[in-house]
Amino acid sequence: MDDVMVTYENLALEEDTLVQRIRVCEDCVSVILDYISNKNDSTHILTVEDIVSAIHVIEQDLQTELLHLKLEKGVLANKIKWIKYKDSKENVR
Repeated sequence: MDDVMVTYENLALEEDTLVQRIRVCEDCVSVILDYISNKNDSTHILTVEDIVSAIHVIEQDLQTELLHLKLEKGVLANKIKWIKYKDSKENVR
C-alpha cells in the first residue's frame, strides 16, 4: 500500500509541475500576441507565427503528457480504494 501511495503522491507533484508548465506556455503566447497588437512598426509576422506555433506544439505535448498522467493517477486511485476496502474486510475478521 505504501508504494502505491508514494507513487500516487509523486504523480500529484508531477501533475502540478505540468500544469505550471502549461500555464507558462499560455502566458508566453499571450505576451507575444499582446506585443504584436501593441507594436507600432512592422514585425515579421511569419517569424512570430513560427514562434507561437512552436510554443503551441510544446503546450500540446505537455497537455498530452498531463492526460496520460491523469489516467495513471485514476488507475492508482482505484487501486488504493480496492486495497483499503480489502484491508477493512480483513480487519473485520
